[in-house]
Amino acid sequence: MVNGEQILRDILGGEPDQGLLDFTADAGGNSRLLAECATGLVEEGLVKELGGTVGLTERRVPGRVVAFVKRLLGDLSMDCQRFLKVAAVLGRSFMLEDVSRMLDKSAASLLSSLDEAISSGFVVAAEHQLVFQSDFLLTGVIESIPAPARGALQREAMGHSRRHAQALDRQFWVAGHPLWMADRPADPPQEAAGDSGEVYSKPHGLIMDGRATAGIRTAERVLSSSTSSVSARLDAEASVILGYSLLGMEEAEKRSATILREQGAGPGDVAGLMALTALSNARWRAGELGEGLSLGRAAVRYGEGVDPVWRLHFRLALAGKLANLREFDKAESLIDEAEAGLRELGTRVWDAAPAAMRARLFLQAGRVADARRQAELATTAVGRDAVPLLRPLAYSVLSTILLYKGDLPAATEYLKRVQGESETDQAVLYSPQYGWTDVRIAVKREGPRAAVELFSDKYSHLPTQRSLYIEDPAAAAFLVRLALDVGDTDLKNSVLETIDGLAGDNPGISVLGLSALHANALVSGDPAVLSRIIAQSPDPLSVALATEELAKIYGAKAGPAQANPEEPASPLNSACWSGLSDTERRIAYLVSAGMTNQQIAKRVHLSAHTVNYHLRKIYRKLNINTRVELARGAASYSSRAAIYSIEPE
Repeated sequence: MVNGEQILRDILGGEPDQGLLDFTADAGGNSRLLAECATGLVEEGLVKELGGTVGLTERRVPGRVVAFVKRLLGDLSMDCQRFLKVAAVLGRSFMLEDVSRMLDKSAASLLSSLDEAISSGFVVAAEHQLVFQSDFLLTGVIESIPAPARGALQREAMGHSRRHAQALDRQFWVAGHPLWMADRPADPPQEAAGDSGEVYSKPHGLIMDGRATAGIRTAERVLSSSTSSVSARLDAEASVILGYSLLGMEEAEKRSATILREQGAGPGDVAGLMALTALSNARWRAGELGEGLSLGRAAVRYGEGVDPVWRLHFRLALAGKLANLREFDKAESLIDEAEAGLRELGTRVWDAAPAAMRARLFLQAGRVADARRQAELATTAVGRDAVPLLRPLAYSVLSTILLYKGDLPAATEYLKRVQGESETDQAVLYSPQYGWTDVRIAVKREGPRAAVELFSDKYSHLPTQRSLYIEDPAAAAFLVRLALDVGDTDLKNSVLETIDGLAGDNPGISVLGLSALHANALVSGDPAVLSRIIAQSPDPLSVALATEELAKIYGAKAGPAQANPEEPASPLNSACWSGLSDTERRIAYLVSAGMTNQQIAKRVHLSAHTVNYHLRKIYRKLNINTRVELARGAASYSSRAAIYSIEPE
């Protein structure tokens, strides 16, 4: 089998970066399609080489790929071509019965076309639906349809979905295409002012204030009234779903699935879009990240026609998921859009919501000072600006920051505020970060064994909670190291089983794959994998943990005299290390991983000469002379910084 990365190297003349690898993965393992894609990227100037590494300048399928797919399509029978073109307008994934309805043929009569589509590599059979092998193939098939016919087919697909929605007793599937949309007559967006003159309805306002039960009761009264307008009923249904979601009740998923199965969700339909968001969140928490993202993106995409107070939910929910994947720029852009929508209202309302989400995002990105400012904005907001259901998230950010700074009393005080709000009758946004912060404070305050004891009682669910490892990629390695330190085999095994299963179920999510590799490398003591984590992980916390572990391994090999990073002979201290720039600290980590200047140059997109220049500056700032001293210093700093690499305020 031809290696895909080697094909790219040969054509592009350099090492493809991760973004380019992710994009070309849509070739679906087809080496010819991959070669056409790489050639087209070069021909159309869509890639650029920098320091030996090649990356995308624009994320667009080259025309060469489309032409190649059209040629493949031309080799198929006319019946199969017709089958594929109809299927393509339904989306990346589709059901055979939907194609049969559009072609007005029985499913049985389409089996030969389906067999040909599968044998030719265009389509594969998944568990509940058929799926195009890659987005490249899907794009090529769609582009092979003349534009006027394409539009007509898409409208027809939406019409069939509407007429047969109530008869579809199956699990829906969203892949960014409108198969599942109801296309029912759209009501104008709900009036901004509710009964009380607010820019949001009474049920919605009650829920945002943390009074979810009262909000649900009020919404149910709207739904039971025969005089309620269609827009008011949609708002009430969306409020019910939001309220049940915050309360963690299965009713949210049940109602959401019913709405999408029986009615669908279209532009401007707050109930259907809230149903998409609720199911997106549920799938995400369960570790089904691909479907969670697809549902969340669909809600955002079709949410333009609804009031800003509802768009806020769709955008912030997706932003949180992208931040977990370390796609910080995209996540921050969504938060900015949500905030801009609130500004459209002409009156200040719920400013704390974007601030709380930014605080969490900035903390994940290592922007500690920015995270603290946003968290303080979220927790001090009052009146119409306040969003009580998000306050615990902001308090958790402040608690974690103070933990990083070594101020355990203040960190503990903010954690008490998290717990205090969670124990009231108010509904709050749940996050595994609340318990996770408590565990890390226990480690610093009382030691590893005290933290492990929490898993036998208060937080027994946490080591096997998938959402923890989704939100914090370093958590698995942290817990495995904790388990190894205290000799807790059960804890180690449960963590490894959970993170391995999560990574296995989401093979396209690189941050999870690296997290699983990292956790297992701690057990095997594999320095090569730890070096890879330092070089490739987008998560600064994981990088610091791997650096510390690698330095321990090197120290053990060097002998007892150099094994302890706390040796008084070492001239490094936290103040010296925190004086390094971002680039200098990254280079220092890579040096501690045993990389040469040439290898580091490729990772940080600089010349080897520039890397050497930075290395000399690092030596001067830290008052050291060797790479061994630098590796020991990296481990020492990681330990002193609560086993996390953070930016000084």
